[in-house]
Amino acid sequence: ESIGIQIDGDKAVVNNEGESTITNGGTGTQINGDDATANNSGKTTVDGKDSTGTEINGNNGKVIQDGDLDVSGGGHGIDITGDSATVDNKGTMTVTDPESIGIQIDGDKAVVNNEGESTITNGGTGTQINGDDATA
Repeated sequence: ESIGIQIDGDKAVVNNEGESTITNGGTGTQINGDDATANNSGKTTVDGKDSTGTEINGNNGKVIQDGDLDVSGGGHGIDITGDSATVDNKGTMTVTDPESIGIQIDGDKAVVNNEGESTITNGGTGTQINGDDATA
């Protein structure tokens, strides 16, 4: 499994300003810890099963997606596992193909603010939240 950036610890901050392409089951950024923030201002392209653009495992995780997000082939753009997660999507999100998910959150009290344009086609899913007390 290939990972571009991996951080194990709380209160991590990652600023991704360049263009990222994640394929073949890889992960662009993985943070394992609470109170993590990922700022993605560059374009992120995710293609292929088990491929993930930004992954946070911990409570109070936050992803700010200012850049465009293109997800296909069963990949996941943003994947957060933990309670009180927040995703602010301001870029253009394009999701195509079955099992492809733009934003997935597994946890309670999730908040997704989607201000950008979204195009979801061919069986893809834009936002999926599995938990209680979610706001989207």
